[in-house]
Amino acid sequence: MNIMPDNGIVERFNGRVQREVLGITIYSHRDPETLLKGFNQAYNRRRQRMLKGASPEQVVQRRLAAAPKLANVRFKPPDPHALPQALQVVAHAKEVSHPDMCLQVALSWHGADCK
Repeated sequence: MNIMPDNGIVERFNGRVQREVLGITIYSHRDPETLLKGFNQAYNRRRQRMLKGASPEQVVQRRLAAAPKLANVRFKPPDPHALPQALQVVAHAKEVSHPDMCLQVALSWHGADCK
């Protein structure tokens, strides 16, 4: 049995990535991968209403316990350092200037429109 998520689930996940990850101003070209690995780990540990209060990680563990043959032999567990590293990227991102936002604020103080 091959269980594929429907488009709604995929779109919901993509929207969450866009809201929570893609808006972060990053310092290095290596940071997006670090952010996405950390976000993926955090998302899989977060309880979801659609999963009746369980996290995706918990659901997978239950399914594998019930049917071990479903396990993918090529699966690599996530890096245990992914989330702390992603949080460091976020912390450093807060220190990076946001020139577009500063320009908008400065122009709005002078009554100009930033379009």
